Amino acid sequence: MIMLRNPLRHGVLALALVLGAANLVGTPALRPTPAEAAPTVVPDDYQFALGFSNTQGANQWSYLQWDGVAYTPMVWEPTRDRWRGNCEFCVISRSGLHPDTNDAVIAWTAPRGGAVTVRGTMDHQTYIDPDITNVDGVRTFVRKRSGGTTSKVWPSADFQHLRPAFMAQHVFTTAVNAGDTLLFHANRAGTGLHDGLSWNPRISYDYEPKFTLDQAELVMNPADFDRIGERTALDASLSVVPNGSQFDFYHSSDFGRQVQKFRGDLARPAQVRVYADTTANRFRNPHGLDGQWWIASVYRTEEGHLLAFCHIENADPQTSGWWAGGLAYSIDNGEHFTLLGKTLAARKKAPDGSTDNIGGMPFVLKDGFFHVYFTEFGMPVVARAPVAEVIDAAKRGTVSPWTKYHGGAWNEPGMHGQATEVVAASPTNSYDSHAGAAYSTYLGKYLLTGGSGGQGQGIFLAFGDDPARFDTPSWLLSSNANSKATLQPYETIVGVDGSTNGVVGQQFYVYYGYFFRWPHDGVDLPKHMRWLYRQKVTLNAAGFDRNTVSLSTDASKKQGENGVRYQEYDGTAYTDMTWSDSDQRWHGTSAFSLLDSIGWHPDGNRDSVRVWTAPRAGTVRVGADLDGIRAGGGSGADGVRVKIVKNGLPVWPATGYAAVEPASTLPFEPVDMT
Repeated sequence: MIMLRNPLRHGVLALALVLGAANLVGTPALRPTPAEAAPTVVPDDYQFALGFSNTQGANQWSYLQWDGVAYTPMVWEPTRDRWRGNCEFCVISRSGLHPDTNDAVIAWTAPRGGAVTVRGTMDHQTYIDPDITNVDGVRTFVRKRSGGTTSKVWPSADFQHLRPAFMAQHVFTTAVNAGDTLLFHANRAGTGLHDGLSWNPRISYDYEPKFTLDQAELVMNPADFDRIGERTALDASLSVVPNGSQFDFYHSSDFGRQVQKFRGDLARPAQVRVYADTTANRFRNPHGLDGQWWIASVYRTEEGHLLAFCHIENADPQTSGWWAGGLAYSIDNGEHFTLLGKTLAARKKAPDGSTDNIGGMPFVLKDGFFHVYFTEFGMPVVARAPVAEVIDAAKRGTVSPWTKYHGGAWNEPGMHGQATEVVAASPTNSYDSHAGAAYSTYLGKYLLTGGSGGQGQGIFLAFGDDPARFDTPSWLLSSNANSKATLQPYETIVGVDGSTNGVVGQQFYVYYGYFFRWPHDGVDLPKHMRWLYRQKVTLNAAGFDRNTVSLSTDASKKQGENGVRYQEYDGTAYTDMTWSDSDQRWHGTSAFSLLDSIGWHPDGNRDSVRVWTAPRAGTVRVGADLDGIRAGGGSGADGVRVKIVKNGLPVWPATGYAAVEPASTLPFEPVDMT
C-alpha cells in the first residue's frame, strides 16, 4: 500500500518493487487450478478468474444456477474443468459462463462488512452476423442477498442486454455485511444459441472508483439509421442541440456529401427525420473553400445561431494539407451552414506540403475560450480561441486566429503550428479523438473521451486539471479479444439533462458507435457499423481525492493505469510484460515470469517488477498488507529475494536483496521517502 502525504504537483518518482528468484523450482501458484489448494488471497480484492476452484465457497466464490425461484449449486465436472447445472449448456468455467433454461450464476460471499466496488466486463466474444435473427445474445444483472432479502443492485434497468458480439463494462458500489452474497446472473434472453459470455467480476473493499457505470443502452439500430437517411454507416460523432423539450441531432457521412438532421429524445434520437433529402447540399460556400466537410460538433450561440466545428478532407495539400479543421455557421436553425474558413492544420511533413489527419473536433467552453481537441499524428492535441472573437468573426462570415498548445504555451498557430499531445503516449495504445469532450463543474476537471486501437482497444475517458494535460486514461470499454473490432472512434458527451455546449455536471452520457467487427467490404459495412449505444457515467470525487494506492486493488490489465506498470528486469534493463486475458496475468519472456493482482513470480534469471510512478511530489509511505512479504513453499522451493528501488537507487534494503524463506513471511516495517 502506497500512501501519499503532503501532495504537491508535478513530482516525478519511479518506485520499483522487485521480486527475484533465489533458485526457484516448480510451477507458480499465483492462482489455483482445480487440482490445487487455493493460495492465500489478498483480503481486500477478489477476482473471479483468480479465485476459481473446484470447491464451492473456496476463495469466497460459489457456482450456482437459478430457475427463476431458487438458487441451487452446480456440480463439478473434473474432465472439463468446469461447473455444470441441471441443463445441458448451463455451465461456469474459469473463462466464463453459459446460461440455458436456468441462469448461470457466479456468487461471491462477503467475508466481512464494508463498502465494496464491483467492476467487470461482460463480453459476448463469439462473432455472430447481426442478420441472424435467432441468435439474441444474453442478459445480465447483479443481485445482493442480505439475510432473507434479495434485491437487484445493478443495473438501474431490469438487465443489461448484450447483443451478439457486444460487450459492456459495469462499475458500481454497494455496502455488504459479513455473509452477504453478490449474485452475477447470465440469462439466455430468448434462445440459448451462442450464449457464451466472458465475465470476470472483481470486488474490492474500500476502493473508490473515479466513476461508476450504469448499463449500456442501444439507442439506434440499423433500422433507425435507415429512418434518418443514413445509407452506409456511422461516420462521425453526433452533434446534439436542444430544441424545446426534444433534441436535434446532426450527423455527417459519405465524405461530407451527406448531412442528416433528426429529432428525438436522448434515449431515442431517431424519432423524426428533419432533412427529407439527405443528399441535398447543406453547405453554402461563398469563399470557394476546398475540401469535403463533416459537421463534428455544434455550439448554440446566445442568439440561437449554430456554430459547427468541422472536419475537412480532400483539401488542397499545398495550402492547408489534405486534412484540416474549420468552422461553419447557421442562422436558420441548421437548414443551411455557411462555410467560414479553415482554422486548424497539422504541421507540414512532406515535400508536397501534405499533412497528417485532423480528426475529431469536440469542443469545451471554459474561461472565455473554445478549446477544440483533435488528433494530429496519432495523438490528441488541443487548440483554442476566444469565444467572443470566434462568434464576432462568424457573424462577419469569416474566422479568427486559433493557437495550438505546444511546450507549455498557447503560442503556435492553428494552421501548421507545432502541437504537444495532451494525453501521454502509450507503447501499446493510440488515443484517437474522433470523440467527445466537456468540462465537469462537479469535478472542476476537463473530460476527454475517444477510441483506442491496438492491443486492448476500446473507449477511454481521461481527466485533466487544465485543458492541455490529461492523466492516463481510464476505460469505459476495452477488450483484448481478437474477434473484437479495432476501433470505436465516434463518441459524444452529453449531460443527462441534455446539457451541451461542452459543459456537464456529475452525470453524463457517453454515446458511442459499436462495431461488431471490422467490415471486409463495402457491402458488409452497413450492418456492422450502424449500432449506437449510450452509457451513463456518474463521477465520484472521492476517487480523485484518495491518497492511497494499493497494488492489489489498483491492479489493471492496462500498462500505466493508476500509475502502475508491470515489467521484468534482467539486471540491466526494465521491459514491459504482456497481458493475457486467458489467465488474467502479465507475462514476461520466460514461462513463469508472471504478475497478477495477488502476487509475483520471477523466472528465467529475470526479476518480476511492479513500477509505480508518482503523480505529484510529496512524502510517501510504502507498507505491506498481511504483515509482510509472503513466499510460497513446495518441493524444491528455496524462497525468493526482494528489494525496492527508487529512480535506480536502493531504498530497501540498503544494498542487494532481502531473502524470504520458503513458506514464510518476512516482516516489513513501513518505509517513508520523498
